[in-house]
Amino acid sequence: MNQIKWGYGVNQWKAGFTSFARLEEIERALKVTAACGFDAVELNAGSGRWDPIGRPENIAINYGSATHFRLKLKDLGINRVSSTFFDPTVMSFEELHFGLMSTQPADHARIVAQAKVHAEMLAELGGELLVVRPFPSFWKEGALNAERLAAAADCWNQVGAMAAALGLKTALHVDALSALRTADELEQLMQLCDPVNVGLAFDTAELTIAGHDVVALYRRFHQRVLHFHFKDALAVDTLGEYKLQNAERAMIAAGGEREIPRWFGEMGTGLVDFPALLAAMQEHGYAGWVIVESDKGPEPIATGMMLNSWYKQNVLDRIAR
Repeated sequence: MNQIKWGYGVNQWKAGFTSFARLEEIERALKVTAACGFDAVELNAGSGRWDPIGRPENIAINYGSATHFRLKLKDLGINRVSSTFFDPTVMSFEELHFGLMSTQPADHARIVAQAKVHAEMLAELGGELLVVRPFPSFWKEGALNAERLAAAADCWNQVGAMAAALGLKTALHVDALSALRTADELEQLMQLCDPVNVGLAFDTAELTIAGHDVVALYRRFHQRVLHFHFKDALAVDTLGEYKLQNAERAMIAAGGEREIPRWFGEMGTGLVDFPALLAAMQEHGYAGWVIVESDKGPEPIATGMMLNSWYKQNVLDRIAR
């Protein structure tokens, strides 16, 4: 399947006050990424000096310019930056907020302005897609109604127009904790979003954990899917624990009532039927990026990356021939 372009996500490096990857550790990991056969990466928009490649200012400090960063990536064996993932609900020191909501029209201008910071850098790096988290977590937002769906669509249409002016597409990435829960809600959202500039990013594990059949969902929305994140899901949220207060910690990190040790796994180790999904993608002529992830994977990080590389080479590549 020659149309598919493969890359790897850098989201396994969680920047923060207490634990973060230093620049030399990231560069070492990028070498491992290249050694595992992935020569493209998806960046993660971040905040603060502990995220050395997560913001344009930090890239400028560490590498001088986007051009020099691209040269450094090539030295490390990474030939492309495919995309950047941006979550406006995360606190930003530079933009001076504790999280912005697409469902709140008062936040839209700030979301567009912050997205533009990352979109401009992505365009300089030769990327193609701005991948965004379209809704807050359910426990923060509650159930969506028509008014809030419309407000979110308006927000992402504005972001989509901004990104399009830079030569980028915008892809909405719905996750396991999202306030958007159903395929019908997703249908309503897509009807409100500009089909030229705004589409979907399907994350195989996140959608499976949320209770969706990823293959069936892709068949329904294939015309709007611009991007994929490939990782496996090891369990489904059958107890509706996405509703828990601080579900990011209570459910994802702590495992919820069932004490799930890991929700995410390497491809081929869990519930996602990757061969069936790849067959559906071939059937519908998918010709975009697939970003493989090691989100919250085992230590050392290289272990998960190598296992994913093995699965791609020995299972998926054979199907795609």
